[in-house]
Amino acid sequence: MLNRVGALPVMYNDVTLHYVALWIFVCGAALGWGVMHLRRNAHLRKSACDCRTLEARLKNILQHSREIIYSFDLTRGRFSYLSPACFSLTGFTPAELEKTGLSGLLERVHPEDKDKILRLIETLRHRTKDREWLGLVDARFRHRDGQYRSLSDHLHVCYDSSGEAVTLNGSVRDVTQVAHLEESMRILERKFQDSQKMASLGLLSSGIAHDFNNLMTVVLGNAELALLDCGGSDDGVLDEIKRTSLRAAELATQMLVYTGKATVVVDNINLSSVVREMGSLLDVSISKKVTIQYSLSDDLSVIRGDISQIRQVAMNLITNASEAIGDRSGVIAISIHGVELRPGDVKDVFPPEHVLDGSYVLLEVSDTGAGMDGKTLRKIFDPLFTTKVTGRGLGLASLLNAVQRHNGAVEVKSEVGRGTVFRIYFPVEEGVAEATTEDANADDEWRGYGTVLIADDKESIREITRALLERMGFRVITASDGFETVRLYTEHPEEISVLLMDINMPSLNGLEAALRIRHINPTVPVLFMSGYPREHVMDRFGKQPHTDFINKPFQRQELAVAIRGVMENK
Repeated sequence: MLNRVGALPVMYNDVTLHYVALWIFVCGAALGWGVMHLRRNAHLRKSACDCRTLEARLKNILQHSREIIYSFDLTRGRFSYLSPACFSLTGFTPAELEKTGLSGLLERVHPEDKDKILRLIETLRHRTKDREWLGLVDARFRHRDGQYRSLSDHLHVCYDSSGEAVTLNGSVRDVTQVAHLEESMRILERKFQDSQKMASLGLLSSGIAHDFNNLMTVVLGNAELALLDCGGSDDGVLDEIKRTSLRAAELATQMLVYTGKATVVVDNINLSSVVREMGSLLDVSISKKVTIQYSLSDDLSVIRGDISQIRQVAMNLITNASEAIGDRSGVIAISIHGVELRPGDVKDVFPPEHVLDGSYVLLEVSDTGAGMDGKTLRKIFDPLFTTKVTGRGLGLASLLNAVQRHNGAVEVKSEVGRGTVFRIYFPVEEGVAEATTEDANADDEWRGYGTVLIADDKESIREITRALLERMGFRVITASDGFETVRLYTEHPEEISVLLMDINMPSLNGLEAALRIRHINPTVPVLFMSGYPREHVMDRFGKQPHTDFINKPFQRQELAVAIRGVMENK
C-alpha cells in the first residue's frame, strides 16, 4: 500500500512533464509561425513598396518619353495602353486618339503612304510563320496643326493559337528631322551626280563646239566671198546661207554657255522683235498640222540679255509644244506682253526660291497637246530627264539654265489631256533704251596695209581667211603650227604687221608661239582666233596692248574691225 501510495507522486510528475513539454512545443510553434508571418508580411510590404516605386518610376519614364508606347487590342478595336507622348507627336491626347480609333488614324496618314500601310495590315492580319512579327514601319502622319510629321513605328504583332492577329504593340518616334536630312543628302548627291555629268558634258561640248566652229568659219567665209563677188547682199540664197551659218554658230555657243564654258554676251533686247524675226524658222521647225497664233505687244520694254540664249529659249518652248501635240492637229499660242508683279502674285515657279517682284516681260507659250501629270511636271527640268524615246533630255534643263542667267523665272501649268502653258518672266531694265543696230558697213572704207601672218593647223581656214584679208588690202603668209609661225616671224620681223593666231595647233600652240614672238618684238599686234570662248585665252593676254580675240566663225566685217583694233591700239 505504501508502495502504491508512494508511487503516485512519481506518476503525477511524469504527466506534468508531458504537458509542460507539449505546452512548450505549442508555444514554440506559435512563436515560429508568428515570426514567419511577420517576416512574410515584411517581405510583402517591401514587395508592394518596390512595386509602387517601380510603377512611379515607369510612369515617370513614360511621362517624359519622346516616343509613343502603345498596345492596341484588335479584338476589341481599342488601345489597351497609350503613353502621354502621343500629344507632342500627334497633337491629340490619348483620350482623343482612343476615340478616333484605327480607321480615324489611317485617315490622317499621308495619301502616298496610305496604300503601303493598308497592304501591310492585310499582310499581317494572318500569321504565315511560326513566330510573332517584328518590324519597322515608316509613314507620314498629319499633325493636328496640319503639318505632316515623319513617324517610325517599331511594330510587334501578337497572334493567338489560330494564327489571327490579336494585339499590336509598338513604339513610335518622330524622325522628321532625320527624313529632312536624308532628303537633303539625296538632293546633294543628285546635284553632285548632275555636276559630274555636266563636267563630262562640258568637256565633250567644248571639243564639239571647237570643231563645229572651224567648219562654220569656212562656210561663212565662202558665203561672204561669194556675196562680194555678186556685189553685196541681195536677200537671196547666199544671204540665207550666211544667216543660217550664224545661227548654227550660236547653237554651238549655247552649248558652251549651258555647260559653263562660256559667258553671256549682254545686250538690249525687244522680245517681240526677236520672236517676229524667228517666224520663218519656226514655221519650218514644227509639224504642218500645227498652227501658231501670235499675240505680240508692240509697246514693250527692253530686257537685258544674250539674244542667242533668248532666241533658244523661245525655240525650245515652241518645238517642245509641237512635239507635245504630235501628229494631231493643234494650236500653239505665243503671247508677249509686260506685267507688273508683287511678291506672292505668282507661285510655284522655277527656280523655287525665286520671288517675282516688279516689272517683267512675259513670254507665254501654250499648246493643245497631251499635257503632263504632277509626277512628270516635277522632273521636267532635271538634267537628262526626258519623256521622248529618242530624246536626250537637255531641252528644258538648258531653258531653265538660260532663264536663271537672265534673273528670270519659269512657271508651268499642265493638265493631262488639256495641254501645257509655259510662262517665262524676264525682268525689265528700267531706263534703258532699245538697242539700235549699228551700221554693218561703217568700216568698209578702211583698207589694210602690211603683211598678216596667219597661223592655223586647218588649211581650209587658212585659205578662206587669206582670201578675206587680201580683199581688205593685206599681203598674207601662212603657217600650220606654232614652230613654223615663230620661224617665219624670225625671218621676216620687219615685214609682218599683224599675227592672226589660232589657239590649238600641234607641236606649239598659239599662246606659246605668241609669247616667244613677243620676246622678239613686245609690241607686235596679235589677234587670237578660236572656237573656244574668249575668256579661255584673254585671261593671260587681256591687259597687254595690241592684243585682242575674235571668235570663230567670224564675218568679214568683224575680222576687219578686230584687226584694225589691234593695229591702231595704243
